[in-house]
This record gives sequence, structure tokens and C-alpha cells, in this order.
Amino acid sequence: MSYQVEMQDVPAQTALVIKGKVKVEQAGEAIGGILGRIGAYLGKQGQNPTGAPFTRTYSHKDGMLEFEAGFPVAAIVKGDDDIIRTELPKGKVAVTTHVGSQETSSEAYKALHVWMNKNGKKEAGAPWEMYISPDGTPEKDSKMQIFYPVR
Repeated sequence: MSYQVEMQDVPAQTALVIKGKVKVEQAGEAIGGILGRIGAYLGKQGQNPTGAPFTRTYSHKDGMLEFEAGFPVAAIVKGDDDIIRTELPKGKVAVTTHVGSQETSSEAYKALHVWMNKNGKKEAGAPWEMYISPDGTPEKDSKMQIFYPVR
């Protein structure tokens, strides 16, 4: 797949997340469970997400994934127990869209790193993926946008 990478300025976005650390092969199930829990919590609060679900990755090494997953929300929404408020940062990001299975998304990250090197950009924080396909989309057609903070 060919990836278009572009620079964007993104505003800060309040979010509710749950942090996790799992074996990479368990990430899909863990993230799905987290998103379900936060979605149910928002429903009980009479709130809706203000954007697509996302996962922000802090570490991906030695077969382990350290991450947080959740939803953008209105600034007034509070967390509870392990559902915490955080913020997707304001700033410059390199962005690309991946279509297909999560297992092949590493190709999109490679394209982002190639673009950063070619354009003299450095990593400036943890990247995040926003899952922009509607529920029920076949995996081969599933779309995610990947945002990588840069300086």
C-alpha cells in the first residue's frame, strides 16, 4: 500500500482512557474491551464521544505493548476509577491513513518514519491511531488515521 503523509496542526483534545500493558498478540482484545467499558461508562453519564476511538502507544518492545485507549470527550466529562482523563496534545503531527488489517499497520508507521527522516522531522511524543471506520466494516476495508507528533 502507498501512504500519503501530510503535516497538520491539531488542537488539544480532552479524552477518557484506560491504560494497559499486554502482550502484542492480546492487544486487539484488550483494546476492544477497554473501548467497550469506556463507551458504557459514557452512556451511563449521558455523554457521547466527540470523536473516533483511539489508541496511543507509549512502548512497543520485547513483545509487549504499553498503551492507553479511549475516546475524545467534552472537557466537562470526568473519569472514574481506572477511567482517567487525559489530553491528546496540541501541535504539529505527521498524519497518514492505513486501510486494512491492524496486523499490517506497521507499514504505515514505516512510511511515517521515512517521511520524517526525509523532511527533517523528529518524534515529539507518543503516536496515536484513530479508528475511523464504522462498526461492522470488514477488516480489509478498515481505516485508521495515525497521528505522530513531530518537531
